[in-house]
Amino acid sequence: MSRVKSFLSGLDDYELAYFARFKLLTYMKATQSEIKEYLIERNLNESKIDRLISENPKSKLNDERERCPRCYSDKIRKDQVEWTNTSGGFGIEDEVATWDGLGGRATYKNEVICNVCGFWLEDPNQEKPLPTSKKVLNVIWDILLGALRR
Repeated sequence: MSRVKSFLSGLDDYELAYFARFKLLTYMKATQSEIKEYLIERNLNESKIDRLISENPKSKLNDERERCPRCYSDKIRKDQVEWTNTSGGFGIEDEVATWDGLGGRATYKNEVICNVCGFWLEDPNQEKPLPTSKKVLNVIWDILLGALRR
């Protein structure tokens, strides 16, 4: 069994629906084909994916597990990353990290990402990919600021 199918077989139908909706297109074409074949094997088409997402019973769970706010899965990945984006922050934690950086020491924080739908729960370095709409707004904002500076 391939690594892709091994991962997908560990997902329930609800998680697989969110995976298909939010992460399928982030993979290379060959892997996308393998995932689409697996979706067919599991009898998940577009309408069933929509239905599963809209009726996700995990949204009503009230347990102690850390869950993704988008898909409600508990398959969360935590990676320790070097905290590099400390500029412009306020508070003692930012000051300590800045001074540690000047002294050649690194400060680490958790980057927390949902393995099912790709939602970023914590992004200490603000590296989360921006949606196209935000990119367009940022370009317009930069143009406006540039025009005002002239």
